[in-house]
Amino acid sequence: MATILIVEDEKEYRDLLAKKLEQAGFNILTASDGLHGINVLKNNTIDLIILDLVMPEMDGNRFFYHLRETLKKDIPVVILTNLTETAHSSVAKDFIVKSNTSLDEVVEKVKANLPYKEEKT
Repeated sequence: MATILIVEDEKEYRDLLAKKLEQAGFNILTASDGLHGINVLKNNTIDLIILDLVMPEMDGNRFFYHLRETLKKDIPVVILTNLTETAHSSVAKDFIVKSNTSLDEVVEKVKANLPYKEEKT
């Protein structure tokens, strides 16, 4: 079972997305900002990260830089935000605009961007 880390400051959206992904068979960890997300990464094996860009403490851009440059981790990242496409969309696995994407579509994007395909049990 793949472990997905959701780094999202909007609690209601984070909780809805976590529940939807759990129902789809994923193990879910969450973080309310980038700093919390870094701490989660240090203590867990993560298969994919869903990352918001606008957050307090450490925003998504700083988190992404820290992930790649300091932690040297090459975990696939799906950017999930209401901002228009940014430069990170070219280095992230995928870019999703929250307001234009249903939770079911987010689940499908997660499945498509995992570094390996999950086998059905």
